[in-house]
Parts: sequence; structure tokens; C-alpha cells
Amino acid sequence: MSGRSEPGEIQVISLGDCPICGGKGTLKAIQHVHEIPYFGKVMESTIICERCGYRNADVMILEDRPPKLYSVRVEGEKDLFTRVVRSKSGTIELEEIGVKIEPGPAAEGFVTNVEGVLERVRETLLMAREFRRQEGDEEAVKKADEILEYIEAVKEGKKPLTVKIMDPLGNSALVGEKVKSRLLTQGEINSLSLGPYVKVEPEEGGGKDG
Repeated sequence: MSGRSEPGEIQVISLGDCPICGGKGTLKAIQHVHEIPYFGKVMESTIICERCGYRNADVMILEDRPPKLYSVRVEGEKDLFTRVVRSKSGTIELEEIGVKIEPGPAAEGFVTNVEGVLERVRETLLMAREFRRQEGDEEAVKKADEILEYIEAVKEGKKPLTVKIMDPLGNSALVGEKVKSRLLTQGEINSLSLGPYVKVEPEEGGGKDG
């Protein structure tokens, strides 16, 4: 058997002891490779502890892709099916509602579509709205309600939404016939968070700071 993963193949790899609960040999990685039409192979990897239920997911594009900014203007129901490949180092921006999903220590990668991203945002907003309501922050509750209303209008095709995804490691993308893309500038790459990843710069003696 070669070490190459083929589409449809699922591999389970034992990672040893769980760093969260200390379970002996309970940590496993489940890797699933699948092909996205007109795009290429993507590997979804999920780390799971069979004892405490700890879980973390990431996504990797298996073909070499440069860091790009992908954008799509969602104007109707079919645009909601635009595929979203988001790795832990990807930043998603929903322009008209001012929502940004940035990488953090607990960031997870996923493969979904625009509708799936909107559902994730809606669930997060509902939780945040409840916290704010309990704190008596009426202004924040009102703002959350406005965004929730806008999301529903987008799902019904009544309002437009510009969805962007940027990844300094080139591991995230939007896939669909309306998607536009361009290379990220060096300034944009430097300003984006890498989430749990660390950028290692090659040492260059006497090089100018750019």
C-alpha cells in the first residue's frame, strides 16, 4: 500500500494518549479524502478521543494552491449552494452584515456550502444574543436581531450577501460558477491570522524589511 490517499478512502490513525483527559491510547485521527468537482482533492481530518469525546477538525487542500481571496455575491437560492472549503487558517467575511469568522486556537476546518456557513453564524448569534439579553444589553440584542433578519432575507433570496474567504496558507476556497478569485497581496497575507499555525520565516542575512 502506498501512503497516498485516494478519494473516498477513510483512514483511522492511532495518535496515542489524549492530552485532555489522559486516556491511554484513546486519541484517534479519522481522515477522509474526497474530490470536489472542478476543484480537486480535499482531505477532512478529525481528531477524536474515544474516552472524553474531545474533537477537533481540519481541512487540507491536497493540490498546491497559492494564497487567494475568493468571493461570491449571493443573490438567489442557487448561490447558497456555493461550496465552502475552510481550513483552520481561513478567514470568512460576510460583508453586508459585518461578520468575520477568524481563525483562533479552537478554530475548526469544515467543508460545507454558503447556507451551512449562514446556519453556523445564526446559531452563534442566537447564543450571543441570549447572553446579551441576560446582561440587559438591549443595543446588542437589537443588533443581533437585525443580523438574524438579514440572514433570513438572504436565505429567501430577498437580500444580497458578499461572502469572502482568505487563507494565507492557500488551504481554503469557495467553489462555484459565480466565484471570483485573486491572489492575496503580501500585506493581506501578513495581516491575516494563521489560527493554530505558526509561520516560520526563512533567515536571510542582511535582507531588507519589506
